[in-house]
Amino acid sequence: MENNFGKLGANQIEALQKAQPIVDAILKAQDDGDYDTFCSYFEGALKQNITKDDFHKNQQNIENSMGKVIKTHFVTSLKRAGLVGLVYKCKFSKSDDDFMVTITFNDNSDPLMATGIWIS
Repeated sequence: MENNFGKLGANQIEALQKAQPIVDAILKAQDDGDYDTFCSYFEGALKQNITKDDFHKNQQNIENSMGKVIKTHFVTSLKRAGLVGLVYKCKFSKSDDDFMVTITFNDNSDPLMATGIWIS
């Protein structure tokens, strides 16, 4: 399967040098329940779609059932609706299960901004 990093970089190393600090910050803000920091890494539409109350309810559900992120491992990239999706295998502190976290980026934005996050 071919990885697609768009304008993030020609290969995984280049792309993750740009995106990984943002991914780490998003996951930490999610763990910490820090809505403002979480939203600061996303394009404006996310803040309009996820209210502070919705964010905290979701964060509590994740905290109660899965815990906090303790390990991430980049798996692959994908092209999704003109965006670059980075897919990670993640371990959480309260579950023996593996989870997939996908974060999409608008690789045309300057500064680089995420556009969405999905945990499955």
